[in-house]
Amino acid sequence: MYVIDVNTSFGKRVDPDPRFTPAALCEELARHKVARACAFSQQGLYYSALYGNEETLQVARQYPALLPVATLNPRESIGWQDEINRLLRAGIKILRVFPGQQGWSIATSRFREILDYLHGSGIALMISSVDCPTGWELPSQIAKMTATLEMPVILTDTGYNNMAESIAAMQKYPHVYADTRWLAAMGAVEITVEAVGADRLLYSSMAPLLPMQKALNQVLEAHISDADKIAILGGNAMRLFEISPEQLAGAPQLDSLEPAKFDEEIIDVHSHLGYWAFPIRNENYDPTQMLARMQRFGITRSILSSYESMRYDLAAGNRAVAQAIEGHPELLGYVELDPHHLELSCAEMDKYYALPNFAGCEIELTHIPCPTGSPKVRALFAEMAKRGKPVLFMPNSEGDAEAERALGREFPNLNIIHAHSFDGAWAQVVKDTPNIHVEHCYSRGSHIPVIETLQILGPERVLFGSDQTLLSVGAAVGLYLDAGMTPEERQLVLSGNARRIFSL
Repeated sequence: MYVIDVNTSFGKRVDPDPRFTPAALCEELARHKVARACAFSQQGLYYSALYGNEETLQVARQYPALLPVATLNPRESIGWQDEINRLLRAGIKILRVFPGQQGWSIATSRFREILDYLHGSGIALMISSVDCPTGWELPSQIAKMTATLEMPVILTDTGYNNMAESIAAMQKYPHVYADTRWLAAMGAVEITVEAVGADRLLYSSMAPLLPMQKALNQVLEAHISDADKIAILGGNAMRLFEISPEQLAGAPQLDSLEPAKFDEEIIDVHSHLGYWAFPIRNENYDPTQMLARMQRFGITRSILSSYESMRYDLAAGNRAVAQAIEGHPELLGYVELDPHHLELSCAEMDKYYALPNFAGCEIELTHIPCPTGSPKVRALFAEMAKRGKPVLFMPNSEGDAEAERALGREFPNLNIIHAHSFDGAWAQVVKDTPNIHVEHCYSRGSHIPVIETLQILGPERVLFGSDQTLLSVGAAVGLYLDAGMTPEERQLVLSGNARRIFSL
């Protein structure tokens, strides 16, 4: 079975990082048994389409596993027809555009002119579904603009935030496809297949920036037929871009349709129950499917909280979690807290910490907005520290490393698990604060921060998290797999650290 990845790139702004070279990308393809990757030069996005395309064509000649993808920026308007003609003569099958990132609009006359010029050329247009002001309007706009141009349109970056709109556009316009890279929500691949058919999805990873096994697992774990998986992973791209099996002779082939897994036991320190206002299956507070996914991937314990507690009713969500996990020794609870309601938060801790199946508390300041370094947060941390159980903590913003470090230094006996990942720069800030740990679940998660935090903080301060029932468990497993941990690191990260921190 041949896998074709339709969304990869090479190069990096400013820093010639060897992890992002064409050679590194090809190594990732070989390691994951991916036959071909459609690739573009990041130079075409950030500097010049003209020079980026030339680099892409040169790279494709040097690396046969890479299929050249061109970029076009309407601001580079002098000689754009000549550039398109050159690309078509070179056999380019995909043209990528980046309106939001490059500061132009698809509603402009020049872009309309470019589309008309491409009419009937057979080239596919690739564009991010969220590269627009709201993250919603672009799919239907670009679908309508290209409906009569005999031009396939591939939407990248369709995820749980805008799946509903992308699916609606695909249902109305049969020439519109979507890539799978951001279909990381639980069941997102199978839901999209049910809505538009497997023949409208194309496997993509955004490697080497993002992990390839995470993207593969999102497809491989889906409850769809083997034929549908084969179509998504490569068959659709082979048909769309006229790639014959003979052209792939000698290329690696994927030999299993099962998601990749760890052999070791896993303890998941970041899970949820409750309703999600996204187009995913509603399991609410029924843990049945959560337990089945845990068994499938070797997760022996999940520590979970209520999404309802973050978004609306703190006490009701905590109460529902307590009822849901009762009688399920594999499940432990977090008490959700709110720094705006100190008295209620303390009462909730005292109520549920008296139960043997509540392991700690959680505060996600991105859902309950409050500045990370504010007096309210510090007051709540003081109360948590008195009670001694760990906290799963999400700071208010991406610039709050120093504020989180200050909390860790002020309450050195409180184990803080930073939720939803941080990178090497953040890790450097909190390196001298040994009670701050990190788990890496994230819908757009990268294996690079996992590697960096292992190197900077040591494996004793990194834990496994999945964010189910929102996100795919297979995706989280794939993310950690691509970090390339040693056996000793896996033992600590996957379960040993959680056992120590939560006294399991």
